[in-house]
Amino acid sequence: MNWMDCPLQREETADLLLDYSARRLDAARAVLLERHMENCLECSKFRAEQAVVWDALDRWEPMPVSTDFNRRLWQRIDAAANAPWYRSLADSLRFANWKPVFPLAAAILAIAGGFLLDHPGKEVADPAESVQGVSVTQADQLEQTLDDIQMLRQLDTANAPSGGSSKM
Repeated sequence: MNWMDCPLQREETADLLLDYSARRLDAARAVLLERHMENCLECSKFRAEQAVVWDALDRWEPMPVSTDFNRRLWQRIDAAANAPWYRSLADSLRFANWKPVFPLAAAILAIAGGFLLDHPGKEVADPAESVQGVSVTQADQLEQTLDDIQMLRQLDTANAPSGGSSKM
């Protein structure tokens, strides 16, 4: 491996360093990776950090489980199953269960407030004010045009041929 084939630079090979640190990498690939780490500062730093983690895990010893652990666990499970429904409801309504809701509610309120500030409501206009845009001259012209259309329709119906004969 050379610098261009650095495992940290490619997503497909990033697991190689973790496998090396966990001692799950085959010998041939481990040798190639060790050669690469001699020249790659990032990979050698990653190896050192992983060594610290693995050493801490090797030194960690879990606390011994008490002899009556299973009995106490099953007692707590049975007590929770036999609890009255209102206790379960009260437990679900505790403040700690609602903590994740507050940031979501704040985000929704911020979005709604921004929308309302950006799009103020329109006031209902007085119908008399909306008519002000039409002048008297325009109203007279409209009335005259409608009268002309009505007269043309009357002439058209009076001159229409009656039912039976048509010219060819």
